[in-house]
Order: sequence, then structure tokens, then C-alpha cells
Amino acid sequence: MLEISDLHELLVKTQEALNRLVKGDPEPYEALWSHLPDVTVLGGFGGYALGWDQVKENAEFAASRFRDGHLDGFRQIAGGESNDLAYSIWIEYGQVRVAGREESSPLVVRVTHIFRRENGAWKIIHRHGDAVIEKTEATAILQR
Repeated sequence: MLEISDLHELLVKTQEALNRLVKGDPEPYEALWSHLPDVTVLGGFGGYALGWDQVKENAEFAASRFRDGHLDGFRQIAGGESNDLAYSIWIEYGQVRVAGREESSPLVVRVTHIFRRENGAWKIIHRHGDAVIEKTEATAILQR
């Protein structure tokens, strides 16, 4: 695991690692995570992951679905830090080729990361990423 004490550096490293993930390489992203049992992912492919083993499996699954991707930008929406917790909310933009498809597709994901300082180093403890970026009517999200 990387030992990053500066939160800004962690945000930069996270974006660089996500760019590697959409090329099919999960290892740089996995290196930024806490390995404690309370880490979580609400990922763009659905479901959730709880605990390091599931989070690692989720990152590997996501990376296995992408080929030749690139993230062109991250639009920061909000972020903050207080003591040993921090968060960052952004929109990720890029192009990806998803397994089973020959053509590239645009990728636009709204993302929330939560970070925790552990033994002086910042680690990711949560990611929520999904492709919903447009507002919808309340009835559109209700189960029928």
C-alpha cells in the first residue's frame, strides 16, 4: 500500500489510478485503499462491496470489463477535510471500450470518495460511482 500523507496528493494519485483501471489495470487503485473490514464500494456495475476482500474483487472485476479506456477529466463538485476524514465529489469523463464490444463509448460517472487518515497516511475507505448524471422525476426511481 502507498503511504500518502497529503490529501491533495491522494486525490491526484486516485485520478491517475482510475485512469489505469479503465485500461484494465486495477493495482494502482487498489494500492490507495484501506484494507480494514469497514471499506465499501457502491459501484457502477451495481451491487455493493463490504470489506477489503470484496472491494479488491470489485476493482478487479471493473478493470476486467474495460479495455483501452482513458479518463479525460474530473470536474470537482465538492470536497472537504476534517481531522482524519475527508471526501471528494466529482464527475469523471472519458472513453472506454467495454468487454464484448469493439467500439468505444463515452463514460460519465458521478463519484463520491471518502478518505480516512490511518497511521498518518490517507486511504480510500468508500467509493460510490454511478452513471446517473441527469435529474429524473421522483417516480422514475420507484419500484413498481
